[in-house]
Amino acid sequence: MAKSLFAALSGHGGKVVPGVSRARPVTGDVDLPSQVDVVVIGGGYVGVCAALSLVSRGVRVALCEKGVIAGEASGRSLGWIDSQFLDPAKMELIGRSKELWAGMNAAVDAETGYRRCGVVSLLPDDGARAFAEDWLDKVRGRRGVDARIVSAAEAAALTPGGTASFVGGLYQPSDACAEPVLAAPAIAEGARRKGAAILQNCAVRGVETSGGAISGVVTERGRIGCQAVVLAGGYWSSLFARSLGIDLPQFQANASMMSIRPTGDDLPETSAWGNGYVWRRQLDGSYTIGAINGVSPVTPDSVRHLFRLLPAIRAMWNEVDPVFNLNTFWNDLMRPTRWRMDEVTPFERNRILMPETRQGYLDQARRRLENDFPGFSGAQALESWAGVLVTTLDNMPVLSAVPSLPGLFLGTGFYYGLTMGPAAGEALADLVMGQTPQFDLHDYRFQRFSDGSKLVFRT
Repeated sequence: MAKSLFAALSGHGGKVVPGVSRARPVTGDVDLPSQVDVVVIGGGYVGVCAALSLVSRGVRVALCEKGVIAGEASGRSLGWIDSQFLDPAKMELIGRSKELWAGMNAAVDAETGYRRCGVVSLLPDDGARAFAEDWLDKVRGRRGVDARIVSAAEAAALTPGGTASFVGGLYQPSDACAEPVLAAPAIAEGARRKGAAILQNCAVRGVETSGGAISGVVTERGRIGCQAVVLAGGYWSSLFARSLGIDLPQFQANASMMSIRPTGDDLPETSAWGNGYVWRRQLDGSYTIGAINGVSPVTPDSVRHLFRLLPAIRAMWNEVDPVFNLNTFWNDLMRPTRWRMDEVTPFERNRILMPETRQGYLDQARRRLENDFPGFSGAQALESWAGVLVTTLDNMPVLSAVPSLPGLFLGTGFYYGLTMGPAAGEALADLVMGQTPQFDLHDYRFQRFSDGSKLVFRT
């Protein structure tokens, strides 16, 4: 409690700084199409996967990104494709994503950095082991789940060079990883080769309707006619929806990562979750490491939804520290929620949203990692960064049509966007085309926020 209170009062970690993309640059389209079937808003994992799925079925698609492909959260993630300790309700979505990720390089004819490396959560004591066994009992037999409890010796073999004492591990061989700087750009370029228009630095300002249904969008570069819009704008989805009179409650958490280059030879290939740290081996042999704890800036929206957020706050209290940054709060408070189609919007004023890095969290995680695995000691620090993650009141994404505005489809609220992106994009394409998705979307429907359903926070 004292730690969280100090973090909240310090405001550190809640500041927005000038944004710079980490992702590999993508060559996009210059000319704006006058007419397509579907406009996808957002160039992160969900948006590019939706564009790829749609164009692969012969649909005319334009993807509009206010900045650059994977410039925000999608280029800043840990890089895991996993389901460790997540709610059973999410297993069908994640299982389908794992299937699609396995064939992604071939589908886009490019390198996404996908590797089936496996993920092991190292269990420090019998209580942690019992928790893992309970989770495994709940998800065993579900799509994409091949997790098992491994012994201390097996966990040590998966994570060589350790000196700490663990009673075992929760290991899932089918968990994988991809390179955040490569993956979404490769998928976007794959969609473009199939005929999708990829429009960067092209913010969508609003939609046009005819007879109450979507008939086009207005971008900062002009109008595009369409019959459907897929809103996959991540952090910005809530603001865009609000400009349309649609209440889409989301809240954010900022996560910090860093990359290091160890000098030792006997280092793990398996990704792991340990004592306050996580790691992933990158394609070039360096490692991404991260702190398990993040920060959640106090914003006007989080205050507005405070009572509805209480279950989420209780569930994530040990993982996310609230912080109050006056400048961030004030800027959010003064940000317009409506605008004319011929004026500059908030999307154009912030092309790449980037929070400050919480270096103290990273330094602490690195010390713990080096203490448990001395082979990481003395590693060269390469880069530190932070990204904004978003989720919903019940920590379930939204994959849904919007009944009040025919032609609008939502794909947002993905705390695990890399993991879930391919299946989410495919499901959105199914919804747009009136086809049956690969898994039940009932728990992902938008109406759950307003139809009286009891919202239960799901890990």
